[in-house]
Amino acid sequence: MKNNQVHYKMYKAKKNIVYAGLMTTATLAGLTLANVNNTEVHADVANQPAVTATTGSANATSTTSATSNVSSDVVSQAQEKVNAASDAVTAASSAVVTTSAANSTAQENVAAAKSAATSTAQSNANSTSAAASSAFNDYSAAKSTASAATDASTNIAAAYNQFKDGKTDNALNAAQAAVNEAQKLYGNNSSQAQAAENVINAINEYNQNPTVSNKGKAIDALNAYEKYANEQIVSAQKALDEANANQANLQKQLDAALSAQAQAKTALDNAKLAVNLDALKKAYEEASANAEKATTALNNANNTLSAAQKALDEARNAQTAAADKLGTTNPDMAALQKAVNDAQTKVNETGNALDEANADLKTAQGNYDAAANRQTDASDAYTKAETALNDAKAAEQKAKDAYDAAYQDYLNEPSEWNDEAQQAAQAKWEDAQAATKTAQQAFDEANTALNGAQTEVNAAGEALENAKTRQKDAQDAHDAAVNAQTAAADKLDAAKAYATASANVNKASEDFANAQTAQQKAQAAYDEAMNEQTAAADKLGTTNPDVVALQKAYDDASTAANQAGAKLEDAKAALAKQNQKVADAQKAYDDATAKVNDATKSLDDAKTATKKTQDTFNQNNEFATDAAAAYNELKADHAENALNAAQAMLNKVQNVYGYNAPQTDAAEALVNALKDYYLNPTSPADKTATLNKIQAAQDVFNNLVKDANAAMAAAEAKYQDAQKNADAAKAILDRVNNGDFSDFPAVKDAEDAQKLAQTNYDNALANLKNAQDNLDIAKANLAAASEKPSTSGDTNKDQNTDNTTTGNGNTTVNNNGNVISSSTDKKADETANLSRVEYKNANKQNDAKAETLPQTGNENGVAAIALGAAAAMFGLGLAGKKREY
Repeated sequence: MKNNQVHYKMYKAKKNIVYAGLMTTATLAGLTLANVNNTEVHADVANQPAVTATTGSANATSTTSATSNVSSDVVSQAQEKVNAASDAVTAASSAVVTTSAANSTAQENVAAAKSAATSTAQSNANSTSAAASSAFNDYSAAKSTASAATDASTNIAAAYNQFKDGKTDNALNAAQAAVNEAQKLYGNNSSQAQAAENVINAINEYNQNPTVSNKGKAIDALNAYEKYANEQIVSAQKALDEANANQANLQKQLDAALSAQAQAKTALDNAKLAVNLDALKKAYEEASANAEKATTALNNANNTLSAAQKALDEARNAQTAAADKLGTTNPDMAALQKAVNDAQTKVNETGNALDEANADLKTAQGNYDAAANRQTDASDAYTKAETALNDAKAAEQKAKDAYDAAYQDYLNEPSEWNDEAQQAAQAKWEDAQAATKTAQQAFDEANTALNGAQTEVNAAGEALENAKTRQKDAQDAHDAAVNAQTAAADKLDAAKAYATASANVNKASEDFANAQTAQQKAQAAYDEAMNEQTAAADKLGTTNPDVVALQKAYDDASTAANQAGAKLEDAKAALAKQNQKVADAQKAYDDATAKVNDATKSLDDAKTATKKTQDTFNQNNEFATDAAAAYNELKADHAENALNAAQAMLNKVQNVYGYNAPQTDAAEALVNALKDYYLNPTSPADKTATLNKIQAAQDVFNNLVKDANAAMAAAEAKYQDAQKNADAAKAILDRVNNGDFSDFPAVKDAEDAQKLAQTNYDNALANLKNAQDNLDIAKANLAAASEKPSTSGDTNKDQNTDNTTTGNGNTTVNNNGNVISSSTDKKADETANLSRVEYKNANKQNDAKAETLPQTGNENGVAAIALGAAAAMFGLGLAGKKREY
């Protein structure tokens, strides 16, 4: 990290280095061309060796030749070395410039590669995030489409079930909801919307003719009864004609018998009147008493019959009411009881299912509440993490701004204080970067937790909605089961009430029949008593006989008989004869009476038969009239009036024929048909075609739901893939933002190239330093070769004349193998390069002798000053760069 910062600073300061190097190179080149010396050269100095300083020693040794003859070749050779060293410095300076430019380019390439990598990572993150967002939007849209299609399909299914159950309004509402969903989802003119509208059209078409009238059945029953009644009328008319003919014949026979009876009765009455008035009187009194008793018995029988008739009517009315409530006159008690039991079982089952649905709903609600609480906690943590991240980023930006300001202050005024301030600002910036990274990680974790909590809330919400739906369905099913149970129980109670009413009708009918029989017997006894009373009165001759007068007449006759003593026997004989006549008359009368009775009975039977036949004929006519009235009422759509007319007719038929006669069965069939029509005037029309149309629409939306679910699954998979790509791109971007460019090989390649360029640049600087050191040594040797020889030089000749420079010009050794100067040792370089003052001090002993010799060289003060100024500029530049680096 430190090395990278140094390189970065060098890169920013590259212009100063280049300018310093170019200035130095230009100065040295000028010195070389001018052949300027920085030391005095004397002609009497020969074989002047290079002035060196032993490494690690603080004392510099100056070696000069003691010879008196100075060879120009030595100076020439030294000058050539100076020239060669100067060329080397020039080449090294050029290499520094080249490598510096290459290093700058490499650094720019690194920066460009990192910038490109950062841009690429950011672009990839943005594009993948956008793709993930788009995929999520597509998934949300597909999910919404699938949900809407499912709602439409569900509504059509509801319409199907509601229509099937006869709830056409609910079916239309459900179908309209499906149309709204389809229009919203697919457009108003789409085929899907048309498919949903077909359901409404089919239901409306059915509603135009929702039922089939049952009136035809009632009319058929009326026609059948009319035919039956007409047959009965024809049969009754035939029987009536036969009865009338028989009655007329019997009437003739009766008239003859009555005539004979009247004659016999006259004779008998005359005989009885003459014989026994007391018997006639007693017979009349007894007949009167019997007639009175018969009248009382008949009245009682009539009262009993009326009460029985009233009870029978009430029982029938109760039976009719129970039948109306039940809806039938032939209930299946076992089936009704089974329906009640099945309804109770269904209530129990739906109750258990409702309890389970309520428990599931409670559990789902608890799960949803817990997930919502976790989501709230995760949202709070996310908000805190986001705030902390923003604060950290702000702090990092603030620290960076502080660092940039400190760095600018240092550039403006390089000082130790500004350097420390810069380093402190940099440390704070690095700490702020670490804090931002930590806050970013915490934010990412909070974001992941929030997404997970949101997923849990969504799943829990969906589970809660499903539980609510199941609970509502279970509640509806339970309510329906309870209603069905109530209806079944009511129907069973109605059936039981009808059975009770029917039993009461049977009992009342039996009582009525018994009372009717008793009344008929009483009526016969009454008729007989009245006849006997009439007969007694006829025999007596009056209904209020004068018994006294009769007795007197009888007494007078007895007196006359007694008085006519002589004629007593004649009277007895006459009485005997009279008694015989009475007996004969009685016999004749009895025979006549028997004939009359027979004839009367036959006539009475004929009359009864005729009357019965006539009554039957009249009744059949009346029944036919009633049936025609019921027919007309029904034809006029007065179903209730028709039913009442038929019921009145049934009551009459039952009164005439009883309850088990075929006439009663026919009338009951008619009443039942009219009652069925009254209770159910219509039957539902066939729903098969409409249900098929609804099912066709259901199939369309089932396929749409299937396709929408498939599209939603594909969109979800695409979203998951896009989210993975976005997460991967974001991870790469996070690594890039944290200085990790491992995902971009081009950055590493650029960094490696920059490191190589830096190494080349460092080597070029080192070579330039070495070349400069060699140039300084060559100049020193040249200066030494140009100086006058020192008096002390002989003593050091053997020691120093064999000093040589070996290698590549970077190291100087003496004849003892000791290293005189090495450019690889920084401190040795600094001590080996002697200044002019130090060199003159080392050769003080040679100054006197040198001054006696003739001068062969020149001193150039301007060149020396220029060289010193250039060296000073170069040194200050290097010192400044060192300070900066």
